[in-house]
Amino acid sequence: MLAGLGPVRSQVLTSIPTSTVDDAKSFWVAVMEEFSGPYSKRSKCWIGKAGAERLCMRPHLLSSVMVGGEVTQFAAMSGHAIEPDGSHAECHGCAGKLGLVVLRAAGNRLALVARNSLSEGIGSWGMAPPEEAFRVVRLGKDNFGWLIESGFTGQGYTQSGVSVFGVLGDKVVDLGFIDTYSDNEGTCGDGLGACYRHSYEIVSDPGAGTSRFADLVARKLESSDPDATARFTITFSRDELKYLPPEALSAQIGG
Repeated sequence: MLAGLGPVRSQVLTSIPTSTVDDAKSFWVAVMEEFSGPYSKRSKCWIGKAGAERLCMRPHLLSSVMVGGEVTQFAAMSGHAIEPDGSHAECHGCAGKLGLVVLRAAGNRLALVARNSLSEGIGSWGMAPPEEAFRVVRLGKDNFGWLIESGFTGQGYTQSGVSVFGVLGDKVVDLGFIDTYSDNEGTCGDGLGACYRHSYEIVSDPGAGTSRFADLVARKLESSDPDATARFTITFSRDELKYLPPEALSAQIGG
């Protein structure tokens, strides 16, 4: 049986007072100290460690969602790995770091529902995607997760998509990547070939029913192909524990 966001039974209590959820500054200070480390005035971030890596992390985005009748906090932290010489790698292929934590009140302290490794690699130029790239959405019955947009541009081509992160047991895990956008606007026209653009958005299936991991929907926003499919269904594989985009969607986005 797949575990989702049900009632907290075997609670792992944090040191974070429940009262901090009413004050964003107090909440974030407590969360960063709990899951990262002490604040560095010099670096203007909280310094922590994940495995052999030292991390410089900051608050990113907080979403409060009613899950199973209880207010649940979905907190995202972002930052970068600190190089051995203390610098911040900012190359095109250098990912930022992402910490994802789900918290819920348990008396006068917050209980930890689930978290990821607190150092997930995502984004480029040493940064995670911006706040506006994050959405907390319903993945199924009493089960919410993050959709996070990311992409790249190279040699005139742009490609982007959505990473899905959700709760399995006491962990926040990567549930797959879905291509949603492509164009070749930097290398088309003027004898270089036809231009194309395809854009889809990922939304929850309004007819999700009672499944904990229901279908997602890729809904067309625009396409240079007049015959482009308006809607794709993206199902969750219980064998692979991933959302598996249909090949037709990937082919459409591929231009």
